[in-house]
Amino acid sequence: MSSMSDETNLYERLGISEYASQDEILRAYRKAARRLHPDVNVEAGATEHFINIKEAYEVLIDPHKRAAYDQNIPQTQKPAQPVRIDIQYSQTVIQHSTEPQLIYAHIEMEILPDPTLSDEPPPPLNVALVLDTSTSMKGARLDIVKATAIELIRQLRPQDTVSIIAFNDKAKIAIPSGSHANSRKAEGRIHALHARGGTEIFKGLEAGFKEVQRNYRPSYTNHIILITDGHTYGDEKDCQDLADAAAQKGIGLSSLGIGGRWNDVLLDDLATRTGGNCLYVHKPKDIRDLLTKKLNRLQQAYAEQMSLDFRCGSGINLNYAFKLAPESGALSLESPVKLGSLPKGNHLQVLLELIVDPMPIEVKEALLIDGDFLFEIPSKSASYQIPIMLCRSVDANPPPETPSPKITKALSKLTLYRIQEKAREEISKGELAKASTRLKYIATHLLAQGEPELAQVVLTEAAQIEERQDLSEEGKKRIKYGTRALLPAGNNQVSES
Repeated sequence: MSSMSDETNLYERLGISEYASQDEILRAYRKAARRLHPDVNVEAGATEHFINIKEAYEVLIDPHKRAAYDQNIPQTQKPAQPVRIDIQYSQTVIQHSTEPQLIYAHIEMEILPDPTLSDEPPPPLNVALVLDTSTSMKGARLDIVKATAIELIRQLRPQDTVSIIAFNDKAKIAIPSGSHANSRKAEGRIHALHARGGTEIFKGLEAGFKEVQRNYRPSYTNHIILITDGHTYGDEKDCQDLADAAAQKGIGLSSLGIGGRWNDVLLDDLATRTGGNCLYVHKPKDIRDLLTKKLNRLQQAYAEQMSLDFRCGSGINLNYAFKLAPESGALSLESPVKLGSLPKGNHLQVLLELIVDPMPIEVKEALLIDGDFLFEIPSKSASYQIPIMLCRSVDANPPPETPSPKITKALSKLTLYRIQEKAREEISKGELAKASTRLKYIATHLLAQGEPELAQVVLTEAAQIEERQDLSEEGKKRIKYGTRALLPAGNNQVSES
């Protein structure tokens, strides 16, 4: 068989390890087949890639053929692990206890560069800018958004595609998906946008999704960026369903919320579903900085469609998950967890909080998480499935120990963000005194960290909470995204200075 003498290792073709199970081989093949099958992928070389994938699958799925292949595989073809994964825990040993326990895991993953592809360009960008042009955007907000959109179009590479959708209570395709670099006609259409009407986000997202699909390629970075200052009503479920459809297709969705009236809970949820992120801007002048950074990050993407497919061990529950880098934000607690893209040279950092139920005394080792990191590298036309397993030993009398410095640092930075989450939860339950106390605690620590402006915002909200029975809309967002921006890799809010 020709594949036996090919330079490409059969395991590498499917993006799996030599120890992959039959189920893992089947999943990897199905995923690659969906991406490379000639019926859905018309790119040059896709058919050849598909034939290679099919050949690898037919050998590895058959136990006898696989065993023969493993015996004859040359040492030079042994697959190299394409990633480095470092896992740190809050404790090395779990104590036998009659009460549930918390254990934290800090996972850092680096995708190792391929020396044979050191100068490969990042994948082309296929992005839709979905711009709110409702009445509330009139003036400086829309002027800055339009100026920034024109500036970004001028910076696009010839291989990049972009579309611009203007929406209020209707959606209009201002610029259809295509290459518009240095296009005066496109710039003229952006200049012609004006504010009127209400805010119906689903209509804008639906049009943006269709435009991205027009030029969708698995080897592109496909993304929707929503920019809004308004609160949509009645179409939230439609927005969530669209985000799920985008995630299935490998299309990310990120949002930029301006001012205090937009629905941060909804837009954060849409980002979580797709591996995107939600950004907050307090002043219109910050729009350019945030949008430019977002486009630059997308243009530098190396790994795409990153996710964690996991299963918790017996008696283990995932209680909280947060992505610390390269863009910070809360993660889904259900598998698969969408992690978005990873720019070249960046590290993915995730913090997991697990609840361990009381374990029988005979248990000596606990399986916390068993799963796989999944991702694509478009420049290599390759899909990867990297197994990951989190385990800890169990003992009745574990020795005293100090948590990993990475765990300590992550938890200390995340503490204020989680406290504000708890305060908002208490407000929703009517526990205003508890919420006010938590806010004052946050303010005290912000002052100690040299954040006087944000501390003053928190104190003002704490003082008025009983009178208003809630935080102000602007206060909610300044506290939420301000404490999130304190994280080591927090890029969710630019400075107000």
